[in-house]
Amino acid sequence: MIKIYNASTQEMDDPGKAAREILESLDIKNKLLKNSVALLFCNVKFIETGVMESVCKSLPFDVLGCTSLYFGLPVKAGTPSTEGAPTIEGEFILTVTVLTSDDISFSTGISGPINDKNAEECVQELYRSTASSAGEPPSLVFAFPPTITSVPGDIMAAALDRACGGIPVFGSVALDMNIHIQHPKTVFKNAGECGAFGDRMTLLLFRGQVKPRFFYSSFPEKSILSWDAVITEAVGNRIITINNRPALSFIKDLGFFKSDTHESVMLYPMVVEYPNNQTDVVVLQDVSQEGHLMCSVKVKTGGVLNIGATTANSVLEGAKALAQGLKSSGRGADFIMFSCFLRNVVLGGSSKEEFDLIGHELEDYPGSWLFVNSGGELCPCYRKNGDTVNMFHQYALIACQF
Repeated sequence: MIKIYNASTQEMDDPGKAAREILESLDIKNKLLKNSVALLFCNVKFIETGVMESVCKSLPFDVLGCTSLYFGLPVKAGTPSTEGAPTIEGEFILTVTVLTSDDISFSTGISGPINDKNAEECVQELYRSTASSAGEPPSLVFAFPPTITSVPGDIMAAALDRACGGIPVFGSVALDMNIHIQHPKTVFKNAGECGAFGDRMTLLLFRGQVKPRFFYSSFPEKSILSWDAVITEAVGNRIITINNRPALSFIKDLGFFKSDTHESVMLYPMVVEYPNNQTDVVVLQDVSQEGHLMCSVKVKTGGVLNIGATTANSVLEGAKALAQGLKSSGRGADFIMFSCFLRNVVLGGSSKEEFDLIGHELEDYPGSWLFVNSGGELCPCYRKNGDTVNMFHQYALIACQF
């Protein structure tokens, strides 16, 4: 069994005070079981002011996580997150989630610097080194990949899936977004290292009889606005030409990006349909100097490119269904939830409405839980026989229930 304890601070200027707030809230002297590890999520400003480092060093166990933009949690387990109820939510928050157990052990690791030439090697070596410690084989993986424009999240997720042999992988890509990608970081602290990194993946392995349940609400792939566009040239995650025309020029002629390219590059989900019936949801991360569209996943020529027509209603309907699934699972256990930042965008620039809806659905839920924005979601899906298959999602809401 794994127990989860959440703590948070909004203290951004005094690192020592922030660490004391976290420690007092966690009360780890009285709550820790035999084995413990912590997940840390924060706005990047907590790294810049030294608060993240102070909090990490104050904790007597390994810490890993990443930057994010919106955070929500009930003040204590079982506290409803309804209107007027005591909750903590917003952008400028640092959260610590302690996982502690008597029968589950934890191993953590951090990769070397990842680039478009060595991603597979780095991820493979990260898993090998983290899994090499004594004990039974891992049964669950939590991963926090960095945001690297030249190495899309699905590439790192697929490399990790190969490395771990299909063991369930859950996690979030580091996020720091305003008009465009800014300074997303992964966070890592162990006995020998403490810091924030723009190009490294962090990993947490669970050993023992972990029996998580995974939930996800993905982008409604059938809700599409077609514009009769075929990807005619692509390399890696770059769309170079559409209908044999420069990609950026083609999209501008459709009426997009009329003013500043970066003001609108993140606003439109794209759905790529391939001849083999494969469908990928794609996020545009940037536009290169050459006018190439830099995507969040690898793209291939021959795909038909459409604009996804997701709405606020579809985001909220998916969140409600997922929350009801958590409540009706019969487990009543602790969980961690990630919501894609672009669901935030669809809702008008804040995840508060989604968080409040989930809290309302879970007002009597006995477990402890945490809601965090994500820059890309790693969550297994279920086959018909009940087996899991690891997936990299976009525009998704995901949860891991212990």
